[in-house]
Amino acid sequence: MTRKLHRTRSSARGAILLEVLVAMLITAFGILGYVGIQARTAVANLEAYQRSQALILVNDMSQRISVNRANASSYVADGIGTSDPGDCATKADEAARDICEWAKSLRGAGERQGTAMVGAILNAYGCISAIDNLTSTRPRYQVAVAWQGIQPSGAPAFECGKDEFSSESLRRAVAVVVQVADLSAPATPPTPSP
Repeated sequence: MTRKLHRTRSSARGAILLEVLVAMLITAFGILGYVGIQARTAVANLEAYQRSQALILVNDMSQRISVNRANASSYVADGIGTSDPGDCATKADEAARDICEWAKSLRGAGERQGTAMVGAILNAYGCISAIDNLTSTRPRYQVAVAWQGIQPSGAPAFECGKDEFSSESLRRAVAVVVQVADLSAPATPPTPSP
């Protein structure tokens, strides 16, 4: 009888040990899944942060062009922010100063850690191009910012920063179209509705 009782306890201990091992395995898979989700969330947050910074920069330049609309054609440039523009205070005209300051912003001058500029999006590349200004009475300009993303996705449709990054699937870009108003033309009064 004692022997039978001893054998039952041994087999019960083996079954409990097996259950503990299975529970540990399930817990390990759960923890690995959680860590994977956290890593993907961190990458998505970084991508979203870079996109919001790019939108702020695009909006900044579009407002600068709107304010200096008489010289809007002086803003057309490509590859803005890829090199140090130097001292912006020495630039002769307002458009050149605006482009210089925007280039500094693209390079991260908005936030500093000591002397290092750390507020930049990854490999920022600015473009300002004229859009069909030959056929339009009111000039239009596309202001775009391209940067390097973290994980591959589809490449943007417009050209800003094309072939400037290690892979087109890592290129991200946002753009806005600025239409320059002609404030010298007489305003047409609204037509009253019946």
